[in-house]
Amino acid sequence: MILEMAKGNFNYQIPRTGENNETEAIAASLNMLAQELRVSYNPFIFNAPADSIFKVRHYLFLINPEHSILSTNFDLDAEPTFVDQNFLHLLTPASKKIFKKRLKQLLKKQYPSVPCRLELRASNTLNVPLECTLFKLRYDAVAGNFLVVASRIQSLNPLLKEDASKKEYPIRKLEALKNTRDIQNIQDVKAYLQDHPEDRIASLKILGVRFGLNEYKLKKGFKELYQTSVFKYQLQQRLHKAKHLIRSTTDPLSSIALQTGFKSYVHFGQAFKKEFGVAPSQYRKMHQ
Repeated sequence: MILEMAKGNFNYQIPRTGENNETEAIAASLNMLAQELRVSYNPFIFNAPADSIFKVRHYLFLINPEHSILSTNFDLDAEPTFVDQNFLHLLTPASKKIFKKRLKQLLKKQYPSVPCRLELRASNTLNVPLECTLFKLRYDAVAGNFLVVASRIQSLNPLLKEDASKKEYPIRKLEALKNTRDIQNIQDVKAYLQDHPEDRIASLKILGVRFGLNEYKLKKGFKELYQTSVFKYQLQQRLHKAKHLIRSTTDPLSSIALQTGFKSYVHFGQAFKKEFGVAPSQYRKMHQ
C-alpha cells in the first residue's frame, strides 16, 4: 500500500477486518490518507501541483445476466485473465450488495444507466474503489447483456520521472468545497437527482438541509464540481428519463410529462425540443 502511494497511486484500499487492534488502526489510517490524497490530487476537483502527471484509466466489463464476464480490458497490472469469471467474484462483499441493488434498479427500465461506486479486489491484501456506471444493452448482438464502465485517476509521482514536465497548467480554484465531506455531500445530491429527477425541489435551502449543506455551499459547490446548476442538472435528468420512457413505453406523452416532474405538457414539449432538437411526438414516431 505504501509503495503504491509512493508511486502516486492512491486508488487502493486495505480490506478492513473489524478487529480492535493496532494493525487495524494502521490500516484505517492508511485508507483515510489514501482517500484524502486521491481527492486532493484529482485534477477535476482540486488544484493539483503544476508538475503533476495524471493517467485516467477506463475499464469495460461486458457481462451476461448470470454475471459472467464475456469480455473486459480490466487487468489492473495483474496476470490472470478475467474472461469467463463471475463479475461478483471480483467485488468485495459490500460491493456485491451495492451491485445487485443497482442492477435491480436498472432492470426496472426507468433509466438507461445507473451510477455506483464499487470496490474490486485487486489482490488478497488490497482493494481498489472505482466509479462505475451500469448499462443495459439493447443492440441485437448483445441484447440482454450489461456493460459496466469503470474509471480511476492515477497521479504519477513526478519525482520518479527525470523528464517530468515543469510546464504550468491552468489553475481551477474551488471556493465552496473545502474537504472530502463537502464533496461527498454534493455527490449525494447528484445521485439523488439522478434517482428522483421528478421530485419537486421546494428550495435549495431545504434540499441542502437534507444533505448537510447550507444554501451557498450547495449552490456554489454543485456548480464548481459539475459545471452546471442544481436545477439545470435536474432538468437534464428529467428530459433524459422522459426520452427513455418515450422510446420504451406506450404511455401517453402527457403522462410521461407528469411522471418526469413537468407541470404541463407545453412546458415539457418546449424543454424537450430545446434539448434534443425534435418534439416529443416526433421523437416517438422516429423510434416506433
